[in-house]
Amino acid sequence: MRSKRVVVSGYATLDYVVQLSDPFHGTGTAIGELGLSGAWPRAGGAALYASRRIAAAGHRAFPLTWIGDDGDGGHYLRACQRAQICGDAIDQRGGAKTPRCILIYRPDGDYGCLLDTGFEGRESLTAAQATIIGSADHVCIAAGPPVPTTDLLEACPPATGISWIAKLDPASYPPELRARLAQRAGLIFCNASEREFIEAAREGKRPEDQIIVETLGSAGVLIDCKQGRRVIPTDPIRTYDTTGAGDTLAGEVIAQHITGQMSIDAAIEHGMAAARSLLVSRIPDENE
Repeated sequence: MRSKRVVVSGYATLDYVVQLSDPFHGTGTAIGELGLSGAWPRAGGAALYASRRIAAAGHRAFPLTWIGDDGDGGHYLRACQRAQICGDAIDQRGGAKTPRCILIYRPDGDYGCLLDTGFEGRESLTAAQATIIGSADHVCIAAGPPVPTTDLLEACPPATGISWIAKLDPASYPPELRARLAQRAGLIFCNASEREFIEAAREGKRPEDQIIVETLGSAGVLIDCKQGRRVIPTDPIRTYDTTGAGDTLAGEVIAQHITGQMSIDAAIEHGMAAARSLLVSRIPDENE
């Protein structure tokens, strides 16, 4: 297998994970666990989670993102180094602040997210990043600042494969960008609540060869492609901190699919196994 060069764009974040014991809707005090799974903080963001799986499969993974020259930025770079991820597409700016994210999980498993982007819209696509895009075999676009994401899409050669990790995030995906991604991406990842966000953006007929991978929670994963629709079931486990599971699945699917040596069904089964492994690693040890 020839190693591929894969760019994954999106926010770099330092994640702080909170698990609430009871519902919390406003004024008052809530009891919860801070630093779930040791995440206080933990380097995160789709670009990192997906790149980890791509690098683990033997490809060269380039997270394309923006960080500051602060301690958080150093934390993020060390996480990349541990996973043998190439940092050449990371724009580290002097005097800037690395993004931070507080992920608040409710008792029912749903969550809310507070994001400090750090750059306040000052991110831009650098010449070095554009060069890396131009030589990439595949580009995956995840939630990030919309202006450089649009520029990134412009910089992609027509023959370069595109994947899109969709998210119900109008700030990252304004209508025009969303419409372009819905038309250009050959492989789209979403969950059930995000599917309409994609379909509503279409301005023309869906590309015939486009594959949509829709996660259905404990019901499994839906594959929607020209060969039809089918669900790959999963063996549910109790989850505690699902941050990055969908991005991990996406990264593994991309890593296997771009080789051209595996069916999409088999690639998704690999992705599901990778996501499950991540979730199992976060189950608390009752003996501790």
